[in-house]
Amino acid sequence: MSWNGRIKEERKNLSFFKIFQSADLSSECMRALPYNFMQNLSKEDFSYKMVIRAERGSSWEVDISKNPRFYYMEKSGWNQFVSDNALGDNEFITFTHKGSMSFNVNIYGKNGKEIVAPRKPPTTTPLSGVKKEEGERSYKDVKKEEETCESMEGVELEEATKKKKKSKKVLSYVEVGESSRGSRKKKAEKLKTLKKKKKIKTVKKGVPEFEITIRKSYLKFLLLPRVFEEEHIPGESMEYTIHHSEMRCSWNVLCLVRENRTVFSSGWSRLAREFPLKVGDRCTFKLIKPTEFVLITKKSRKEITVIG
Repeated sequence: MSWNGRIKEERKNLSFFKIFQSADLSSECMRALPYNFMQNLSKEDFSYKMVIRAERGSSWEVDISKNPRFYYMEKSGWNQFVSDNALGDNEFITFTHKGSMSFNVNIYGKNGKEIVAPRKPPTTTPLSGVKKEEGERSYKDVKKEEETCESMEGVELEEATKKKKKSKKVLSYVEVGESSRGSRKKKAEKLKTLKKKKKIKTVKKGVPEFEITIRKSYLKFLLLPRVFEEEHIPGESMEYTIHHSEMRCSWNVLCLVRENRTVFSSGWSRLAREFPLKVGDRCTFKLIKPTEFVLITKKSRKEITVIG
């Protein structure tokens, strides 16, 4: 069929499009069915199972679910469609409804040319490998952040020790040694006490949560508070779903667990961009299910002042 002929035919049918960027193709937002499309779809045509058909004859069955905000395609069938067509390089795809939740798809590359022959998915860098590499890069950034924090803590301790020495009389070498050892023990005990207090605060009204203020580096990755991770995060890397506080959207984010610290890495930068998050925002993460957070934000004073 010619291009003009296809356009004329598709105008008769409901349709929508999606652009497949490489950030997070399995997010709930990416799998969402457009609101206007669902509003115009008749009850007779709707069902909780859709079929996606390519021009070359291949087809994929995808289950449909609904959250409080919109209908979306379930991961199992959707991920198979994405994988079989090696999507993720800014492809433009049209979904044309042919009736009874059956859709014809046309896939166009970023050069504007239609892709008819199936492409082989890359075998050298599987999805898990990509996530691991992104996580490792984020972890190197975390190490820098961690070293900075540790050095600052060392300076604070040193300053406190100097003030303490000034307030005391001069002691002998042995006495200084004994007092310094004693002070280290006291500091260690204080740290343990603080941790215990913080652990109590990680659960409010029965829901585990933590608060954090966004720094510039946190727009690329997020360092989880050590007290929260020790109490509520399993000792292995896994994917979490983070929901918008108003349920506008959800994002899948890899929680990368390492010996030293735990971070949100792959998928986090997209969340920060789309939410959107800004430096200075105060964020509260509520762990509503074992692998699901709700993110609540309080905008920084600077941003509120500018808006006002």
